[in-house]
Amino acid sequence: MSVRRLVLALAALSAMAMPASAQQVRNLAEVNGWVAYVAQSNSGPLCGMGTDANRLGRFFWIKVERLRGNLHGFIQVGDRAWNVRREATGRIIVAIDRQRADLNYTGTSRPDMIEASYQGAFENFLNFVRAFALGMRMEVIFPGETVAPWSADLRGTRAVTEAFLACARRI
Repeated sequence: MSVRRLVLALAALSAMAMPASAQQVRNLAEVNGWVAYVAQSNSGPLCGMGTDANRLGRFFWIKVERLRGNLHGFIQVGDRAWNVRREATGRIIVAIDRQRADLNYTGTSRPDMIEASYQGAFENFLNFVRAFALGMRMEVIFPGETVAPWSADLRGTRAVTEAFLACARRI
């Protein structure tokens, strides 16, 4: 696959993982299958980073947007084979090397995706993002569900994370 086709495919996939209201997506950095982007949504600009680049149909996105004047962090996890009810709730654990974030999720308007709002101080969310940048391996665990843990290589994500954080500082 040519680099041009890969960039177009990643841009199309990243648009699918963002809220339906997101428009005007611009990629900021791409490394090792991970991409950072900025988009304009109905509520204003949002910054995100993540990946769709896998053969299993899974995606993982971290995003931040300003809602009612405050920055909010979100994690979106999905699998094209899922069929999750919109009102479904549960728990996921995102482990980066030895650090863990325990998050509550809800189903979204898309049956193939769940979204977890990062609870607690926004500074804790930024610490999570920094751990992502420095991490070697990430595992997403679904306690109480019949979904096997996911594992992802984080090598090279520092450049993507730096672009994401620079974007978050601007919004």
